[in-house]
Amino acid sequence: MKSRILHKGAELFFRYGVKTVTMDSIATDLGISKKTIYQHFPDKDSIVYEVVKSFIEQDLKKWEELDKLYPNVIEKIFKSFEMTKDLFTQMNPRLLYEIQKYFPNAYELFSDHGEKCIHENLIADFKKGAQIGYFRNDIDFELLARLRMAEVNLVFNPDFYPNNKLPLFETQLVLLDIFMRGILTENGLKLYTSYQNKLTQ
Repeated sequence: MKSRILHKGAELFFRYGVKTVTMDSIATDLGISKKTIYQHFPDKDSIVYEVVKSFIEQDLKKWEELDKLYPNVIEKIFKSFEMTKDLFTQMNPRLLYEIQKYFPNAYELFSDHGEKCIHENLIADFKKGAQIGYFRNDIDFELLARLRMAEVNLVFNPDFYPNNKLPLFETQLVLLDIFMRGILTENGLKLYTSYQNKLTQ
């Protein structure tokens, strides 16, 4: 039952955001009483925390899989986008912003995960890409990694671009394109463009 509650909570949070989803709505969707939920979770904060924790565990597995399957760093970037397309398409754009504002413990967990991604994944990828001549090697790699992570997270802030008409996934794709074209070498740009054409077909 606990896993069912978490699964339903995640589904509703991703669709509607965390602020409007209540314990009552989770119980109603599951066809159980709210008392049953409280037998497993003391409050909504604990559900949000566990949902974020589960998301992070899945994300870590995704990165491990990408590292094994795609040694080409540019291909890996596009494959990671393909893997997250459904997530971005279904996700409420306000989700991360609401977690940050209303659920600080869960957001701290997410923020720590972001730091881990910067130091264990992104910096390594940028260094690797520079070594094989795809990325410029005259830029601080940690700065690049932090800029890229900030771009991804910034889209979830409703104040960032309130008049944005693009879906979340397309917005992320535009920002990725702007970022990549600033760090690619001539050889890297050729390879990047070929993968980009495949992704948008």
